[in-house]
Amino acid sequence: MTATDTALRLVRRAGSALGGARMTRRSLLGRTAVLGSALAINPVDFAVRPASAYSSVCGEAASCGDGYSVFCCTINNGGNFCPDGTFLGGWWKADNSGFCCGGPRYYLDCNAICGTEYSCHCGDDPGTCDHRRSNCADFRYGQCHLEIDCYGPVTCRLVTCTPPWAFDPSCTTTSASDDDTRTHTAPCLPGDCPSPLVLHWYDLGGPGGFLGGQVGSERPIQDGSWLELANGGLFALPASGIHYLHGPLWSHVEQHGGPGRFGVPIQDDAITADGSGMWNQLLKHHHGATSITAVYWSPVVGAGSVSGSIRDWWIASGDEAGPMGYPTSDVVTTKDGAGELVRFSKVDGGAVRHRGVVMSTPFSATHGIYGPIYEHWKAHGREVGPLGYPTSDVTATPGGVGHLATFRTHPSSGPSTSSAICSTRATGAWAVVGDLLDAWRAHGGPTGLLGYPAGDAGPTLDSSATIQPFSTVVGSTRRRPGFLVDHPVMGRWAVGGSIAATWASLGREVGVLGYPTADRTSGSTPAGGYRCQQFEHGAVYSSSVGRGAALWGPLLTAYLEGGGPAGPLGLPLGTQVVSGAGATATFEGGPLSAPA
Repeated sequence: MTATDTALRLVRRAGSALGGARMTRRSLLGRTAVLGSALAINPVDFAVRPASAYSSVCGEAASCGDGYSVFCCTINNGGNFCPDGTFLGGWWKADNSGFCCGGPRYYLDCNAICGTEYSCHCGDDPGTCDHRRSNCADFRYGQCHLEIDCYGPVTCRLVTCTPPWAFDPSCTTTSASDDDTRTHTAPCLPGDCPSPLVLHWYDLGGPGGFLGGQVGSERPIQDGSWLELANGGLFALPASGIHYLHGPLWSHVEQHGGPGRFGVPIQDDAITADGSGMWNQLLKHHHGATSITAVYWSPVVGAGSVSGSIRDWWIASGDEAGPMGYPTSDVVTTKDGAGELVRFSKVDGGAVRHRGVVMSTPFSATHGIYGPIYEHWKAHGREVGPLGYPTSDVTATPGGVGHLATFRTHPSSGPSTSSAICSTRATGAWAVVGDLLDAWRAHGGPTGLLGYPAGDAGPTLDSSATIQPFSTVVGSTRRRPGFLVDHPVMGRWAVGGSIAATWASLGREVGVLGYPTADRTSGSTPAGGYRCQQFEHGAVYSSSVGRGAALWGPLLTAYLEGGGPAGPLGLPLGTQVVSGAGATATFEGGPLSAPA
């Protein structure tokens, strides 16, 4: 018989299978669905043997009076899984099943859990031929979940071509056989000898399961194949087996280039370490090379992926449990095209704690920047701004008071400039750039004379120079101020400690002292050591007897002419006081007055 003859006989039989003109619309739709299943599942038998569409789909003993239990997919809206209120209690098999390509077909009983409500009944849905019984057989084979000794009747049975001990590790290999059930099936189960992908799909629940119904036919991908489903994809590779990608992970992959861009999953979707998200890893073959991309999703920040050196760095840092958290983008090219980055968000207690990026840079390194340092860097234009690319990770400063990361501009944008962003709770996050960075480091950086940056560099009060504020920090408290001053004529100098406090109280560069003209120096007298810093119009001394004592004008001149700290007056005990036309200061050796 030719294929054409078969098709003609199918059409003729379809008329009688559907019944006469007296059928209602509902019964017509129901029988049409059954007939369609019969043609898809067993077309040859339906065409050439004297059987109804119902028996072709469901086999023998499909009525309530036959005593067999209903298939789970019949009462689960197509889902081949144990419904709520049941557990997998045991299994038996039918050998030489055409539904499993001539191998054994396994029937797994879902018994009601003790304490749940159930009643014996039979299916009466006109849309299916599976009218077998539910919650009527108070029986258990007992090879699965042996730890459960209290059970109710069989609610339904699910079907697999996979050995039960591989389908569910709680099942033992003890076998029971019932070849009379070889023809028992339902319209919601796969037909004759399905492909391994389809069989695995039904092991995961089939069209009523979490992956949903089939969207298209199997298609080749890389050196395997895949099946597109309503809520995901099922993929088979010879080296890694069959795995699924579904839900928000699948949506992200599908919307951003599909499996052709990301690759094929080499594991099933898994729960993240913090229990709040999902992840999977995908393998891609491209021009003889392979790459792994990890796709992550969190209900708080959405989905993203990592690959290459960025993925390596992220894994080494602790992946989503580390400082970066979850990826919220795929790998993208930086704004100037010289590097790559992935954006991240750290989730803590159901909320975003901070954001950041991991960036592969043109300096042959990959670094992660996050938190307040990232926010300040982002506000300055990130890699195309005046700070450039990161040249370090975010690291803790000595003593753990703050954090610091270093940066450098790419040579393509002009002469390369180095910078650092330093952050503490007391001062916030601020950048130190170029020559000021060199000067800051020369004075000990965050633990030196100046402490932590307390603002970005900007113009002085008279706009003739550049100044940057700093502050020493103890714990979470700001202590003494500090300044870096860069004047085109006076030079670049640091003002710190009690000297900086006095200079600021006197109006800084527009006050009586003017700009600094040197860094502070140290000296000693018989009474002890001191520090002194010179300014345009005066000097500030700091010692154990007088912290931040400022002198200027004629009084400073007279003091120095009298020998200064080494003379009979010794060190000043405080800043000079101007009153009327004169100025007075008190020293270790007594007072000194001079015209104002």
